[in-house]
Amino acid sequence: MVGDLCFVGEPNSEGEVEIGYGVYEGFRKRGFMTEAVRAMIRWAEKQPDVKVITASTEKTNPDSSAILERNNFINCEETETLYKWRLEIRRAHISEK
Repeated sequence: MVGDLCFVGEPNSEGEVEIGYGVYEGFRKRGFMTEAVRAMIRWAEKQPDVKVITASTEKTNPDSSAILERNNFINCEETETLYKWRLEIRRAHISEK
């Protein structure tokens, strides 16, 4: 096991769903979570109820923020201890075949 990645519940009434993740120490800085988050985004693009993915990262963990930046999330808010991130979902073209 490299780490954990999940949706935190169902999309809300505005189509926003939060993700949470963590990487075990021995597997950090290898791109595993960047790739996993990218796969979740691709999946979300095919879900009609998902319009936005959100996430939060601790200000003391720049590597976690970098994962979101590499996946085109926008830092939209901050608290004393957290950065809050947002990604508007593009609809993937799905063939009818």
